[in-house]
Amino acid sequence: MTTAAQTDPILLGIAAELPRPVFSTGELLDASQGLFSDRLTAMLAALGVDKRHSVLANYPDVVFHGADPKPDVLTVDLAVDSARAALARSGVDPAGIGLVLGVTSSPGRLLPSLVCDVIARMPELPRDCANLAIEYMGCSALAKVVDTARWYLTANPGKQVLAVFTEAISPLSPPLDRQGYGHFTEVPDTERQRTVDALHSFLFADASVGMVFGAEGRGPVFGPVANLTNDLPEDTELGTVPDGGSDIPVVLAEHGRRLYTLSPEVTPRGGHYATETARAALAAPGCTLATPGDAAALLMHTGSTRILDSLCAQFGVAPDSPRVASSYTVLRDHANTLGCSVPLMLAEDTGRPSGTGLAIAFGLSFSAGAFTVTFPDGGWRP
Repeated sequence: MTTAAQTDPILLGIAAELPRPVFSTGELLDASQGLFSDRLTAMLAALGVDKRHSVLANYPDVVFHGADPKPDVLTVDLAVDSARAALARSGVDPAGIGLVLGVTSSPGRLLPSLVCDVIARMPELPRDCANLAIEYMGCSALAKVVDTARWYLTANPGKQVLAVFTEAISPLSPPLDRQGYGHFTEVPDTERQRTVDALHSFLFADASVGMVFGAEGRGPVFGPVANLTNDLPEDTELGTVPDGGSDIPVVLAEHGRRLYTLSPEVTPRGGHYATETARAALAAPGCTLATPGDAAALLMHTGSTRILDSLCAQFGVAPDSPRVASSYTVLRDHANTLGCSVPLMLAEDTGRPSGTGLAIAFGLSFSAGAFTVTFPDGGWRP
């Protein structure tokens, strides 16, 4: 039996849309009005995040003063804007879209899913297109999208895939009380969750990125994906959102928002997943890279500056190298946007030299994916 050749997805168009409200780290620290210890303030200021966009017009008042959230834009509207912009840049006739992927870990509502809401608001898309919700995969979602696009394009010649990544995390940030918050080193284990709550308000933000894939075109070609999920069974508990599911159908009232937990082992385990998937991706048949440091561009999920610095050290790349610039730039300008972070790097308005790059996405669940991105001769700009 002969196995059919796989079709590597080609990026035909990409566009990012950001909510209009934007808040700097300095503004948030000023709004906290001495709520944090000096050590915690220093940690929040050193995350590598200068600013973040929010779908909420009054985000600081929600976090620090318990104000009712005032949406400036609905999550699905942000998603539709990015989808339409990506289609326009691709030049693809929407009638040729055979599969729509809705990718999020923070949908505007649980049902209908993001993908169904997007299709409902985009009459230009075929009503009989296939659709799939890739939800709650956290920061590693792009790897799942690349795999799914490959399978679909291989089986459906002549069709294209529209993927819409959308995260609206800021409305889920827990309101902070006035009892004060300390650094992880200053609080007992029983108080650790309070520090995680404070961190959540500064590290995460909102964005949407639309991507159009096809089997033919001049854009970057996405290579095979190397996946790794829960290498140790206990890794699934490194970070959780435990309430609001069917086991705990009512959001825990004492938190005021969904609870988000984070283990101190996330950084070292994240490094393990990143290096292991990178190693596996480079071992794939046809890969021309010997090490991650050889990549023309190294696009690493923006968990925090600490994680990026650690990965640069492991891969033998200087943090100020142009090859990793997008990882730090997206963290600085957009914070951690979960599944949108690596797509935001690809959407960045910058020229990419020809050659093979490497993308690494990893995060809670715990799952990771790494894959090559081959930029065309003559370079590429979105």
